[in-house]
Amino acid sequence: MLGSTVSRVPVYRWALPEDTAPLKQVLDAILAGQVDVVLITNAVQVDHVMQMLTEDNQTERFRQVMRRMVVASVGPTASERLRGYNLPVDLEPSHPKMGILVKEASERARLLLQQKRSALL
Repeated sequence: MLGSTVSRVPVYRWALPEDTAPLKQVLDAILAGQVDVVLITNAVQVDHVMQMLTEDNQTERFRQVMRRMVVASVGPTASERLRGYNLPVDLEPSHPKMGILVKEASERARLLLQQKRSALL
């Protein structure tokens, strides 16, 4: 409509939990090369991960490790956020739904992982 103003109103805001130890444990496993596949289900997850890694001065190491993993993103918004941090996106499901993400990642991860790792040799 003419003369209308559109305003973005966040209905809820995601925040890091008070206890970040479980996230830290997962990040430590990723940084140690113990994880082959990561599923990203929303853009805020990426922001939280990068916040934690920045505090520990591990962002560049994380980028290096992610190049050797399969990174599956639920959809365009999460993928855009990953790319904004210079992180890879190897797979986006045919429909941006969690169940389809899990199904398609499980079907394609092995081949994608082999392709990524052989390309790095």
